[in-house]
Amino acid sequence: MATKPAAQRTDWMDASGLVYILKLFRMAIDPSKLLLALFGLFATIIVGSTMDRLWLAADWGIAPEALASHVGLSAPPTADVKCSAGVFEVFRHHQVDCIRDAIESVRHGRFIGDVYAGRPLAGLQSHGDHAVRGIFTNIVLMVRGVVWMFTAHWFYAILFFLLFVMIWAYAGGSICRNAGLQFARDRNTSALESLRFVQRKAVGGYFTAPIIPTAMIVGVAILLMLGGVILAIPWLGDIIGSLFFIFALLGGLLIAVLSVGFIGAGPMFWPTLAVEDSDPFDAVARSYSYLFARPLRLLWYTFLTIVFGSFCWLTVAFIAWVTAAATHLFVGIGSGIFGGVNEAPNKLTALWSPPTFESLVAIPSDVSGINTVGAYIIGFWSILLLGVVWSFLVSFYFSGSTVIYFLMRRDVDYVDIAEIYTDPDDDEAMNPPAESSDSSDSESSGD
Repeated sequence: MATKPAAQRTDWMDASGLVYILKLFRMAIDPSKLLLALFGLFATIIVGSTMDRLWLAADWGIAPEALASHVGLSAPPTADVKCSAGVFEVFRHHQVDCIRDAIESVRHGRFIGDVYAGRPLAGLQSHGDHAVRGIFTNIVLMVRGVVWMFTAHWFYAILFFLLFVMIWAYAGGSICRNAGLQFARDRNTSALESLRFVQRKAVGGYFTAPIIPTAMIVGVAILLMLGGVILAIPWLGDIIGSLFFIFALLGGLLIAVLSVGFIGAGPMFWPTLAVEDSDPFDAVARSYSYLFARPLRLLWYTFLTIVFGSFCWLTVAFIAWVTAAATHLFVGIGSGIFGGVNEAPNKLTALWSPPTFESLVAIPSDVSGINTVGAYIIGFWSILLLGVVWSFLVSFYFSGSTVIYFLMRRDVDYVDIAEIYTDPDDDEAMNPPAESSDSSDSESSGD
């Protein structure tokens, strides 16, 4: 059977972007990127948990089912439900559940799901014992979670959003810079070197870029609300408001374009700054232009990245579970040499419950006394292992966004895929000047 020449097969792989996306596992598993992602995750959790404690201390807690009921995944909380949860806690659980479900959806081949994600029990179609909703539905649910946070708890959301963007401007921007150099120049850089690059434009670039479309959306929304005030005027407001309602629809269209563009082009903001070293307005303009110039191509690259990334994350999560399970098994055998503790089969089980694929961190509920210290120390190491698993997903996301930016820039602007901005010091470090032949000749003649 005739086959295509190798050159043609390479060209097809190159044009589809698959040959580049398949490199993402090696890029995402890089220790410096994992360290940056781990810093970002822990910093976000610390900020969110601290804000929750302050809100709960002020008696501003919410019901644990508040967000799930808002998006239609559970029944509304009853009046006797205790408002003991924090906003970040509820929001984090919802987003993590959507991410896990999206990855499971890839594994089950459910890519679209139920587009009516707002109706009760949206898209919960079972595959075995697990209910998967589909990738698109989970994206919709994640967006709805953000909308819930900003509408139901706007002051909390604004404060958290600003701190969140600042944290990830450093962590995410540094990962993008690291991934850009590795992709274009095959050069691995340290986390500190990437942070130094981002530091130069942290506030005036990486922090500002996602704020620009957000501010535009908020600005248009305020104008629409002012229009609603005019409509509320008795008698006269009905006439004026209805005559100029076309402008309200145009404002809604602008919000839709900005919002959809933010979701589709937003992941390329920081890669643009990391690769081009441009200003935030250029980053936003480039990203939006790439999205609207080649939407199907961007959708294809994103699809490949999500599918490949899901299987890569499942592989990393499986390895982490085997690591924890093997540790628990063999250390548990050794720790049971003197018999069980507190009715547990061995000392380790009394401090750390057997890990599962879904939960690597499980401190027994009946731990007490001096065992509590050991249990929480073991729990800390388990959390660190779990953090590495999620850090890989974060590293893969930013590395994938950077690779997608390179591919979209190639397809739209016809820029060479290996072109990336470097400081003069970086160029000198990557290409050290060779000793001139004249000096070598003079030295040899002198001898």
